[in-house]
Amino acid sequence: MLVKDASGWHAHAKVEKWDGDQVDWVRVRTGVLEPSAVLLREYARPDVVEADGNLLTTAGLTRLTSLLIAGGGQGVTATATRLGVGDGAGTAVIGDTDLSASSGSTHRWFQVMNATYPSVSGGVLTAQATWGGSDGNFQWAEWGIDISATTATAGATVNACLLNHKTSAALGTKTSGGSWTLTAVVTIT
Repeated sequence: MLVKDASGWHAHAKVEKWDGDQVDWVRVRTGVLEPSAVLLREYARPDVVEADGNLLTTAGLTRLTSLLIAGGGQGVTATATRLGVGDGAGTAVIGDTDLSASSGSTHRWFQVMNATYPSVSGGVLTAQATWGGSDGNFQWAEWGIDISATTATAGATVNACLLNHKTSAALGTKTSGGSWTLTAVVTIT
């Protein structure tokens, strides 16, 4: 009998969408100018879109294996990790080092983690970030997690390591005034 070792990588994305009217209603009701996803969920029901699958990039695999042998590199932490979205189409490949946004940096945005994220439990990594009214206002057709060598800040360019990449995600088109929260769950088996 032939026995084979196997491991796997599975990613899943969920976007919770609150439109500008919902965000304004929560602002008036609570007095909070930039309500968090937790607060928005408490007062308004989001529209939810989910996408399955994601590709572990060569840079991501190299980072993971380097960390396993204590070979250096920044781990996935709250201060160094961001979620990115863009309008890129096509097919993600393992050699990707950035999102493939069609209009360059104008249609991609990396957002820092929400409080208490990323988290790990039982081989499952969960990352979550929230885009406010003025960020990420374009079609969300791809997503990925990036890891900075230093403290991460929100922005339109990828940091040192794009861990993973998903294209053809069809997550919707965000418009000004709305607030969207992306939760990415990666399971390593």
